[in-house]
Amino acid sequence: MSDLEGQKRLQPRMTRSSWRLSIWSSGLAILSFTPLMFSKINARTGWDVAVLAILALVVLANAVRILYLLRVRRRYTSFWEEEEARRAEWDRRGRAL
Repeated sequence: MSDLEGQKRLQPRMTRSSWRLSIWSSGLAILSFTPLMFSKINARTGWDVAVLAILALVVLANAVRILYLLRVRRRYTSFWEEEEARRAEWDRRGRAL
C-alpha cells in the first residue's frame, strides 16, 4: 500500500491540470483588475470609491487564492507523482495485453 494513504488532501479532486487552470485564471484576474483598480485611485464620486473597493477586494482575493494554490502544490506533489506512476503502470499493463 501507499504511505500517503493516511494523509488528507486539501482539495480532494484537484489534479495537476486543474491546479494549473486555477493558477492561470487567478493570475489573469489579477492582471486584468489591477489596472482598473489603479485607474480609480483618484476617484471623486462615491460610486468610483465603491468600484475601487470592489476591485481591490477582487485583486486581494485572487492573490490569497494563488498563495493557497501554492500551498496545495507543495502538499500535493507526492499525490500527483503517485497518480502519474499508477497511470503509467496502467498504460504499461494495457500495452502488454
